[in-house]
Amino acid sequence: RRIEFCAESRSGELAPVDCGGMWKQRLRWTLGWDQASLKHGGAFTDSGRLNCRARCGMVWTFLIRWLMTVLTVGSVYVGVPLTTLWPLSDAVWGKLITYLGRACIVMGSGPWLFATLEAMIQAPRRGRQGLVQVFFVFLVASPFGFAAFFCFNFLLQVTSCFKLSTGRVHGWEVTKRAPVARKGAAPPCKDGSRALSSAAERAGAEEDV
Repeated sequence: RRIEFCAESRSGELAPVDCGGMWKQRLRWTLGWDQASLKHGGAFTDSGRLNCRARCGMVWTFLIRWLMTVLTVGSVYVGVPLTTLWPLSDAVWGKLITYLGRACIVMGSGPWLFATLEAMIQAPRRGRQGLVQVFFVFLVASPFGFAAFFCFNFLLQVTSCFKLSTGRVHGWEVTKRAPVARKGAAPPCKDGSRALSSAAERAGAEEDV
């Protein structure tokens, strides 16, 4: 049966209800990536049907991410504080490091600017929610948002490596998706359909897609 593209299709997922649930969810994802990388990393270079481009993509996606994490820690959280003591200039750091540092600043500011402009352009069509989105895009895409997001991912990576190296990976922790509904039938929705029953909602809250 042929598979065709449906532009009207939409897909969604319930977010975790609290920070603890989000941490468990993201940690489970990180553990899965690390386990798959450690188990199948050697197969990326073995002889098989994959061409060179596909192998390089697999190595980049699964293995180089660890190296990129270490490089980011060294360049951002070690290199940037050092520039407060020794300014980023040719006389102190040399032309190559100075050029690369300034290029990173420009390239890092580009996504921040373009993401904020895109949110501002789409704001009139989205109404009040668009204005809120502009603020959060401006905040999250900024260098401060990047630093906070990277710290969160770095903590996940360190926790995952610690659990894997010490054998503390136990069972599957299900992410709680929604508050437990009260007993009884759910009221009808505005469009005439009925909401999920309490049992179904409870099951959906415990199910992790």
